[in-house]
Amino acid sequence: MFGFFKSKKTPVRQLNHPSKLKIGDMLTLIDSFAYPQWLKGQTLKVTDVQTYQYKQSAEYEFVLESDSGKIVFLQIEREDGEEYANFSIKIQRDDVDSIFTLDEFARIFDEEALTHITTQNTPEQFERFLAPSYQQTEAPYVCYFHNQDYRNLSLPRYQEQGGETCEIIHLASDDESHSINIEVWDGGDTEVSLTLTRPISDISELFPGDAA
Repeated sequence: MFGFFKSKKTPVRQLNHPSKLKIGDMLTLIDSFAYPQWLKGQTLKVTDVQTYQYKQSAEYEFVLESDSGKIVFLQIEREDGEEYANFSIKIQRDDVDSIFTLDEFARIFDEEALTHITTQNTPEQFERFLAPSYQQTEAPYVCYFHNQDYRNLSLPRYQEQGGETCEIIHLASDDESHSINIEVWDGGDTEVSLTLTRPISDISELFPGDAA
């Protein structure tokens, strides 16, 4: 008879796939030598979810932070029925010069044909994120970047409103396990990321946070 007064517990949110991650959630990676020491076996927290909008589709990027404060970006890729986890780190101009040389890297922007570049040096802190060489996979293409999670929202009309314009250049290794993403923003600011592609099963555990 007193059941009416019993407190109702909020159901625990189920998190069963990395694509469902929200801010405050966490994931754990397997302890594998495929990753640098600061990533292997580590638990990372989602601090932001961002949207890249293309003409016919959109991709969502999770900003992950390690216990030591290092940042890595995650996108979930689906291709031919398989799923992959793309982990990316941003590098600076001096890093680009050290790894490829600026002259070698500049050919990506100067040549009309799709460019092939070679890694000149492999600094220890980047070795897991680097391949011996890369081939540009297609001509530069434009997207719109939204610093917002649009998974459950209607995207703005393409080219009509919202978002920052960004031109993307993509290069990949022969086995597509590594890639380089170059983002050229309005005004000429350029960001370079190194990407490591791994099986999605490398994400061994998911922990829901306080997200609704």
